[in-house]
Amino acid sequence: MENEATAEILPPAAIEQGRVRWSGLSLIFDERTLNAFVERLVDRIPDLKDLRIAVTSGELAATVVVHRFGVPLSAKATLSQLRLKDGFLAFVLDKVQALSFIPIPDQLLHYVVQKAPPGLLTFYPEDRIMVVNLNDWMPPGIDLSLERTLFEPGQLTLQFASGSYDLSDLLRSPVDDTD
Repeated sequence: MENEATAEILPPAAIEQGRVRWSGLSLIFDERTLNAFVERLVDRIPDLKDLRIAVTSGELAATVVVHRFGVPLSAKATLSQLRLKDGFLAFVLDKVQALSFIPIPDQLLHYVVQKAPPGLLTFYPEDRIMVVNLNDWMPPGIDLSLERTLFEPGQLTLQFASGSYDLSDLLRSPVDDTD
């Protein structure tokens, strides 16, 4: 009976040689781990310092110090609707404020995008969507898309749709270069 259920999820026609597949993959990140990841991202963007992520019940917030014209500006953004597809992480910037009450204009967000390495960040102001290109950090051949996100105190849970990873390069026999 259990084998029949598995056969329904992954029909033989859908099985590709050299790929590992998954179903029901969830990753749980504590705040410390999330902050270690975003620290690596911030290192690539001049004028950004001290990017910190905080997860509370139902909310993901990011605080950052942006240096504009040599003046540090502390900002906080509330993020929602995280999506990951084809190596691009997108999220909606629900609120972006300085000093907890001053709205930050889109020009500052465009400034941050301009300071980032080319292709790393894209901002769509009409929908308040920021997109981060994660392809430099993701292994080639991975099919990974985010299905659901849970924000719980101190941790973020990412629930992924069924996906796969192409292992063909790892499974190829090494070429003998001793000729």
